[in-house]
Amino acid sequence: KEASRYTELKLLSQAGEIRELRRQVPFELIPKRGKLRAIRYVADFVYADNHGNDIVEDVKGMKTQVYKLKKRMMLEKYGIEIQEV
Repeated sequence: KEASRYTELKLLSQAGEIRELRRQVPFELIPKRGKLRAIRYVADFVYADNHGNDIVEDVKGMKTQVYKLKKRMMLEKYGIEIQEV
């Protein structure tokens, strides 16, 4: 499913509908502290639309509790609403 979406996004990029397409983009939600490692969310895709807005996409089959928590943390920390495909 993710590979199929990537193909779609590449076509949109080539057509000039989106730009700056990136895959597997990490966002730090909680920084490393002492021996505790940082907590990150890795977006499947990040790109800019024609209005200059950054779009963060996640291809989802099943939404785990950890994903739901990280989705909320992305909204709270960065003001980013993850778009699920």
